[in-house]
Amino acid sequence: MRGTKVGLLAGKGELPLEFLKSAFKRKVQVITFALEGITSKEVEGLSFKTFWIKPFKLGTFFKKLKESKVRELYFLGKIEHSNALSLKMLDLKATSFLLKLPDRKPETIIKGIIKEVESMGIRAPSPTPYLSHLLLPKGTFLGSKVSREFLKDANLGISVAKSVASLDVGQTVVVKSGAVIAVEAIEGTDECIKRGARLAGKGFIVCKAGREKQDMRIDVPTVGLNTVELIYSLGGRALVVEAGKTFVLNKEKIESFCRERGFTLLAL
Repeated sequence: MRGTKVGLLAGKGELPLEFLKSAFKRKVQVITFALEGITSKEVEGLSFKTFWIKPFKLGTFFKKLKESKVRELYFLGKIEHSNALSLKMLDLKATSFLLKLPDRKPETIIKGIIKEVESMGIRAPSPTPYLSHLLLPKGTFLGSKVSREFLKDANLGISVAKSVASLDVGQTVVVKSGAVIAVEAIEGTDECIKRGARLAGKGFIVCKAGREKQDMRIDVPTVGLNTVELIYSLGGRALVVEAGKTFVLNKEKIESFCRERGFTLLAL
């Protein structure tokens, strides 16, 4: 792996930065394709080379990708796909690409791009070897002790979240006292949590899970300290994630937060 050169299509958030840090430790050179106004500018300091591309300009992306001569491309970071529903901001390549798809679900769009990339002779492997340190084993527990009732809610939430994720609707649900209060849709995780908090009141639990057959190259559930802080600030008591299929950022900071605030993070 040392001396290798790979590509990264980087979206929003810290996950692309974690990948770049891990690649640097392995002496892997990364050419990053970053999205203007979406990708953190910190990628420049961690990348061998960075191409900045306007969002949804697929033609430009494929051209730069071909010029880079990388043999592998990884997909990481959040890219809101709501623009794909209206065809705004898209170039001709992106518009024709979307019109050929059977639907515009996030998984369909990303798999479609992967297919285009692979047709160029470029592999699209799982990033898990670089990010395995972010996956929590089943039973990982941080923070306050939980009751039998809590575990019932947690199992309910993870079960529903997996079903919803498998339908490519969302990955997050809010539960309380044996009831599902809110389900994530196109608005995203944070807005789902806020809506659930308004409906549930204090003491709710947030659960996040991947698809039944989660492709670790595509839209892997990701949480971090910001998610934990949001839940706590709105009166939530815990965050439950699917073990082995959810990337957990800032684990040490989350552990300190849970210990100090009486919050709980559990991997099921």
